[in-house]
Amino acid sequence: MQLILTAIGDGRTAQLPFGSAVIRTKRMAGAGVMEVFTPDTTVPLRCGMQLTLSADGNDIFSGYIFTLESSRFGRTLTAADGIRYLLCRDTKVYANITAAGVVRDICGERGLTLAGAEDYGVTIPSLVADRQTLLDIISAACTESEKLGGGKLTFLDDAGELRLMREESLDTGLTLTGENLLSSCIASADIGSDTYNRIQLVRKNSRAGTREFFVKEDAASIARWGVLQYSETLPQNTTDSEINQRLSQLLSQKNRELAQLTMNAAGNLLCRAGFLVRVSLPEMGVDGKFRILESEHRFTTGGYTMKLVASGQSEGGV
Repeated sequence: MQLILTAIGDGRTAQLPFGSAVIRTKRMAGAGVMEVFTPDTTVPLRCGMQLTLSADGNDIFSGYIFTLESSRFGRTLTAADGIRYLLCRDTKVYANITAAGVVRDICGERGLTLAGAEDYGVTIPSLVADRQTLLDIISAACTESEKLGGGKLTFLDDAGELRLMREESLDTGLTLTGENLLSSCIASADIGSDTYNRIQLVRKNSRAGTREFFVKEDAASIARWGVLQYSETLPQNTTDSEINQRLSQLLSQKNRELAQLTMNAAGNLLCRAGFLVRVSLPEMGVDGKFRILESEHRFTTGGYTMKLVASGQSEGGV
């Protein structure tokens, strides 16, 4: 693998000698960050310059230098991708808008490059955010779209281009096994982070000063796990039909046990946070698709490895 490190700024483009690099990304939870070491000490560099790492002619990370450390042996540069500029707080009020519409509005306002914005055409009646980060507002729009019947959406930086992507666009088609890439894997089962078997929706009537409660639950999983309740307040103009649809959708989405895998493997550029991979480890009872929540890719002159944290639906334990 041929790795090329390039810095751009002040009207100059400079190729820097490559020493090592670590790229870390988290799905919808912050900016992607690259920490890179170059033995060069002569090329003028400053914070804010664009820094790009390419492999065999394809860009794999592009961001901007936020930290620069120098020694007589070389320099360590820490760059963050475009999502870093969405970590500022703002107040937004939207009505009758799609998740893609929210993304277009925010990226356009901030002057960020948006390469594409896919969604499922679901209209969000109302989305109000008070002093939330712009990334959290985008995440809330994606979550609300899913609650209203759309599929999962992921917002990410694709080597310098921001994208909102649908579930089917995120499937790598890659299968990780103990025979091809994986060197180690730790599996865990979880019902504590985002699992619910009783959904309670509350419709407030501010004029009458009353509240109406609507509940849907799964008796079988309650007998197995106990009551895990999810509660949400809805606008007073929400109809009974919309409430019943939302109850069914939320119970279907959240009444499941989650499996999480922590894996070390030979590096593969397809494995980025937000993307889907199949993991097949029959000896551990693991065989299914998992969404990568966190990725860490390490590049050195001697090799390329990665560490992944991925989540998927468990079929009853791991």
